[in-house]
Amino acid sequence: MIKIAYFGSPKFSADFLEKILKDKEIKKIISVEFIITQPDKRAGRKQILTPTPVKQIALKNNLKVFEIEKFNLKNSLKIKNLKLKIAELDIVLVFAYSSIIPKEFLDLPKHGFWCLHPSLLPKYRGPSPIAYTLLNGDEKTGVTIFKIDEKIDHGPIIAQENLTIKNNDYRIDLETKLTDLGFELFKKTIEKLVNSPNLLTFKPQNHNVATYTQTLKKDDGYIKYESLKKILNNEKIKNEDLPKIIKNLKLKIENCSKKIYDFFRAMYPWPGVWTILPNNKRLKIIDIFFDNNKQQLLITKVQLEGKKPVDFETFKKAYNFF
Repeated sequence: MIKIAYFGSPKFSADFLEKILKDKEIKKIISVEFIITQPDKRAGRKQILTPTPVKQIALKNNLKVFEIEKFNLKNSLKIKNLKLKIAELDIVLVFAYSSIIPKEFLDLPKHGFWCLHPSLLPKYRGPSPIAYTLLNGDEKTGVTIFKIDEKIDHGPIIAQENLTIKNNDYRIDLETKLTDLGFELFKKTIEKLVNSPNLLTFKPQNHNVATYTQTLKKDDGYIKYESLKKILNNEKIKNEDLPKIIKNLKLKIENCSKKIYDFFRAMYPWPGVWTILPNNKRLKIIDIFFDNNKQQLLITKVQLEGKKPVDFETFKKAYNFF
C-alpha cells in the first residue's frame, strides 16, 4: 500500500481528492494518510469563516487535516511534527495548494513530492495556467505530473496528457476537464509505480521555453467602458485600450472581439469581466456570446451595481449607455 499525503485547497482540487477517495481501483493501492490545506478564510457578504473545499472533503471522509498557510514556521512544533509524518510517506501529491514548499521537505517522502499542474509544462508555470491558456487563445492544453524541486513548477516531468480546447470552454469548464484528465493520468502513473517502477521516467523540462503566469486579481477583470462600447459596435480599438492583463501578455491583436471573448472565458467566474459606466456605477458582464461567423461579440446578460442580473437588451432600454 502506497502511503500519501494530499496538499490542495480550491474546489477543483477537492474534486480530485474526492475521486481518489471514491475510486475502487486506486483505493486498493493508495492510502491517504492526511491532508494539508490553507486555513479557513472569511467569505461572502457576511464574512463567515469558511474552510477550503479540500478541507470540507477531508472532514467528510474523516481524514486528519493540517492547516498551514506558509511553511515559514521554522521553530513551530506543528511543522516539526509534520516533517516526521511526511518522512513516513511514499509520496506527497500537490494540486493547487497555493504555497511554496521548502526544499528541506521535498526529499522526505520515499518518492518525493509530486505535483499535478493543469498545463503542458514548461508552458504556463505559476498559479493561473488555465486562465492564461484561454487569454492566449490556445487550441490545446493538458495536464502534467512532475516531481517538485525548489523552483516553481520546474522539476522533471513524470507524465503528461493533452486536451483539445473547445470554442465554448470557459475556465471553469477546463478546470473540470483537466481535473478528470489529471485523475486518469495519476491513476495510470501510480499503477506504473506499483507494477513497473523501472518504466517510470523523470524527464527534465526545457527551461529555455518556459512561460509564467501571475495570480489573478479583481482588477484583472476590468475593461474600459469606451473600449467595450467600440468592440460591441465592431469598431477598431488600439492595444493600449485592451484590458491590462491582455496588454501585459504583449499579444498581437488581430480580432479584438475574439480577444475579449477569450478574456471573458478566462476570467469566468472570478474575477469576472466588468466596467465602470459614465455614472460611476460598476457593470458586471454576466454572460456573453461570440458569433464566430460574423466575428462579432454579443453581451447577453449584465448586472448593474446594486441591482439583479438582467438580459442586456433590457438593460439597454433602461439605461442609454450602449
